[in-house]
Amino acid sequence: MLSHTSSGHSKDSRGASWRSVIVGTVLSLFIGLSLPYTNMIIKGGLLAHNHNTPAALFVFFLFVGMAHTVIAAIKRSWGFTRGELATIYVMVMVATSIPTIGFSENLLPIIAGYSYYSTVENNWADTFHGLLPAWAVPQDTEAIRHFYEGLPVGASIPWDTWLEPLFWWVVLILAVYWSSACSMVIVRRQWMEREKLLYPLVQVPLEMIRDEGNSILKPFFKNPVMWIGFSVPFLLGSYHALHAYFPVIPPIVTFGGQGPFIAELTVFRGTTTLVVMLNFGLIGFAYLLSRDVALGLWLFCLLAVLQRGIFNVLGIVSTETLSRFANNSGPFLAHQAMGAMIVLVFAGLWTGRDHFCDVFRKAFGRGDNVDDGDEVMSYRVAVLGLSGGLAVISIWMWQAGLPLWLVPIFLLAVFVIFVILTRAVVEGGVAVIRTPITPADFVISGFGTSIIGGLGIASLGLTYVWAANIRIFFMPAFANSLRIAQEIFHCRHRIKWAISIAVLVTLFGSLWSVMVLAYRYGGINLHGFWFIGVPHNAGTIIAQFVANPSAPSWDGWLFTVIGGLVQTFFVVMRARFVWWPLHPLGFAISTFSIMMYVWLSVMIAWAAKSLVLKYGGPSLYRDTRPFFLGLILGQISCSGWWLLIDYFTGMEGNQPIGGSFV
Repeated sequence: MLSHTSSGHSKDSRGASWRSVIVGTVLSLFIGLSLPYTNMIIKGGLLAHNHNTPAALFVFFLFVGMAHTVIAAIKRSWGFTRGELATIYVMVMVATSIPTIGFSENLLPIIAGYSYYSTVENNWADTFHGLLPAWAVPQDTEAIRHFYEGLPVGASIPWDTWLEPLFWWVVLILAVYWSSACSMVIVRRQWMEREKLLYPLVQVPLEMIRDEGNSILKPFFKNPVMWIGFSVPFLLGSYHALHAYFPVIPPIVTFGGQGPFIAELTVFRGTTTLVVMLNFGLIGFAYLLSRDVALGLWLFCLLAVLQRGIFNVLGIVSTETLSRFANNSGPFLAHQAMGAMIVLVFAGLWTGRDHFCDVFRKAFGRGDNVDDGDEVMSYRVAVLGLSGGLAVISIWMWQAGLPLWLVPIFLLAVFVIFVILTRAVVEGGVAVIRTPITPADFVISGFGTSIIGGLGIASLGLTYVWAANIRIFFMPAFANSLRIAQEIFHCRHRIKWAISIAVLVTLFGSLWSVMVLAYRYGGINLHGFWFIGVPHNAGTIIAQFVANPSAPSWDGWLFTVIGGLVQTFFVVMRARFVWWPLHPLGFAISTFSIMMYVWLSVMIAWAAKSLVLKYGGPSLYRDTRPFFLGLILGQISCSGWWLLIDYFTGMEGNQPIGGSFV
């Protein structure tokens, strides 16, 4: 992938300037305030659900393509440099990972829902309410009821009820973000410079800020091939969206009437399904991947369907219960994927052992020959900061009730899952992904509820806020921001302050937005997924685990080991034989149920790229690449534009093609 930096242009000497930080702050605050509204009121395209950070791309597209062009046309010197534009995008990209499914829209409904949805029938009050720490959940039942049902006329939001729990949750999530940032700084050089990972999800913004000559309009916006690609999903999506306004216009319905470009095929005697979905944006991202990575993603996904179908036909079914947030492909495949992820993490540590030794030698003053001047923070700060962040998380979890001896095991599971999902984003370009098994489920399954105890189960239930329904989170966004930061030469250290500002304004802005919307309209009137489904799922599984003591799942451990052994084979084959066609990343992530919505798009892109390289070579690939970048931007822009239109017209529930897979 040729970025602006790699194409022979010098890096920008002007990066995190005061005006770029101001613009980034305003746009980040806008994202924090507006995205909860678009999700809960407009209920249109979901621009903050996936790792391609659609909201950031759409806002940046409007700013660079329109606002910045007008500013530069008025006076050339007012135009922003590449480094300044990179700073703005880094801020809005990180901001997009916070306000909805990333954190804010999970937090408030869950911690309030544990009380609101407690009934005589489910017996939550007697089962686990006394086990939840009072400082982590609101205590005023009237304030909670009004959160879900709306405030009486003339009443005001009872902020005093929320101040203590919100304070401690902000402490926790900032520690998680800080630890994630430090860990990504530690691995950056290994991933970016030694392994040369592609970072596909940032190729569109990098192309947007590429300069050519003295033109006011960026060359990306003058490329007709890009606009042809842009028009395909934009026009199809807009046509489909018009049906909500004019029912006389027939909607795009394909594959047996199940929706636009999506179908579920029943296979293996009706025991399992194969999802067939065409997604233009995902095709665009997959076209940027290495072919071995793309092949591994779609082929291992089909093999997972085959494995699940064979198990179902033969009656090999687990009786274990995992939370709703775990892989609905079944416990066996969930544990198998966890074993594969563990091996992949340790294989990465072994591959990068020389680099990591350099990092720790530099951190403790014994690596004078190691240069960390091009990092956003020194290795000393990163290593000590990671230790401090993990310490804060550990104390928080311990005080919430998790036995101290289980804390490091839980954090190891978090680290494995977060790092592999981040690796899937920066190497595999997987925009749509979820974890196969949550850290809480891994600990509960591996050690049994009897050993963990009621307090421990309840504390793990609180992690469903930030470490369960993981479709977008901070670590991949920060890892991608480090790739964008290469566009900034001097002032690179300032980028961490710009990111810090973006995190804070988005975090507080989004929490305020969710709170105001809930108390104004009543949470149960807003969105059933967040205000009904998510807290119900979390509370039900906690009550079940507490009420039914269980031993460790030895079947789960068996499949964890099997997954680890199979992954070891794939890792060794890739390391020993250059002809080996399958990337081991595919085996680690392709059992995830959500990958069934991705595999076809990846396969189409893989086939297209293979044909292009075979018959046209690298030159034809470079010529066709803008078309696929246009597919990405066109699909995201279609959802963004229709959200704006729906806001002014008052339309609700109008989703262009793509839905939650924007």
